Amino acid sequence: MKVVIIYGNGRKGSTYNCVQIIKRTIGQYEDVKFEEIWLPKDLPELCCGCFNCILKGEWFCPHSEYVSPIVSSIIEADGIILASPAYGLDVSGAMKTLIDHLCFMWMPHRPHNEMFSKIGFVVSTAAGSGMKRTNKTMKLTLNYMGFKRVYDFGSAVAASRWEDVKGSKKLIIEKKLIKKSQKYYQSLVNRKKLKSRLSTRLTFTVMRKMISGYQDGNVDKEYWKSMGWFDNVRPV
Repeated sequence: MKVVIIYGNGRKGSTYNCVQIIKRTIGQYEDVKFEEIWLPKDLPELCCGCFNCILKGEWFCPHSEYVSPIVSSIIEADGIILASPAYGLDVSGAMKTLIDHLCFMWMPHRPHNEMFSKIGFVVSTAAGSGMKRTNKTMKLTLNYMGFKRVYDFGSAVAASRWEDVKGSKKLIIEKKLIKKSQKYYQSLVNRKKLKSRLSTRLTFTVMRKMISGYQDGNVDKEYWKSMGWFDNVRPV
């Protein structure tokens, strides 16, 4: 089993330490291979809004040398963990940059067939507030990719450094995270047996009808056609 972890910043603070609890919990059940991606180090370029990935194909992205390896890692993994501390009540700029670069993989464009069997987990912390919105942003990203399940965890730690978080608070965080990590692991194990969510099936159906009406030669339409999704083939 492989799980890819994408961190929204390079600090090994509260959010990072929450992810370590998840790793320890699911790692005790089997030999899980973890791959860690660090932003912005592994994706230092901002999306410039050129629309090349949407209109021409993702290989025309001017930053494909950074984006393509991340996409490949996501495709090859069984589970994904997105972890970002709250920056200005939302995801970090580096995490938002990644999300912007991955929009071509959303169901309104060219979702990868492999995404419909994956399980996600989004994690955020903040000294005060903003975790709910931060997790919502990351969760929407994975939902629009077609993930079967997406779990979330957020916590206000009342400190700017993990070392300054009270011991009693850390125990509460660990207890909650262990419980949620166990559910995450069970979904990973049973991912092929789980039914796709109704919201995913409805979104896919709506987009199939819309994209089928595009002009021939449109990149998205040709992709859906090549996947057989205009016929009776359905990933969800």
